[in-house]
Amino acid sequence: MVKRSIANVLGCLIILSIISGCSSMPKQIVVSAEPIEKPKLILPKSDELDLRDVEWIILVKDNWEEKWAELEKSGEALAFFAVSDSGYESLGLNYSDLRAFIQQQDAIITAYKSYYQESEDAFDEANAEVEEEFDEQSEESEKGFFGKLLD
Repeated sequence: MVKRSIANVLGCLIILSIISGCSSMPKQIVVSAEPIEKPKLILPKSDELDLRDVEWIILVKDNWEEKWAELEKSGEALAFFAVSDSGYESLGLNYSDLRAFIQQQDAIITAYKSYYQESEDAFDEANAEVEEEFDEQSEESEKGFFGKLLD
C-alpha cells in the first residue's frame, strides 16, 4: 500500500509539472516603430564667385573723331563702348567663372534631389517592413494559446 501511495504521489507530481509547464504563456514580442534618422549629406563647398573689374570706356565724337566720321556715313546714331585688352580678358574670364559656378550649383541641386529621393524610398521601404512585422505579431497574439497549439 505504501508503494501504491508513493506511485500516486509521483504520478500527481509529474502531471502537475507538465500542466504547470504548458500553462505559462510566452512573452509577447512588442514591436515599436522608431523614426530612422537620415544620413547626413556631404557635399563639397562651392567656389565663391569673384568677378574681375571691367573698365568700360565710352567713345563719343569729342574723343574719337576719326572713327566717328568713318561710321557716320552709315547714317546710324553711333556711340562706342570700348574695353581695353586686359578688361576684355577679365570679361571673358568672368563669364567662364560664372559658367563653372552655375555648373557647380547644378551638381549640388542634383545631389540634393537624388539624396532626398533615395532616402524617401528607403524610409518608405523600412516603414513597410516594420508595418508587416507588426501585422504578423498582431495576428499571432490574436490566436491565443490554444490557437497556437492547433497550428
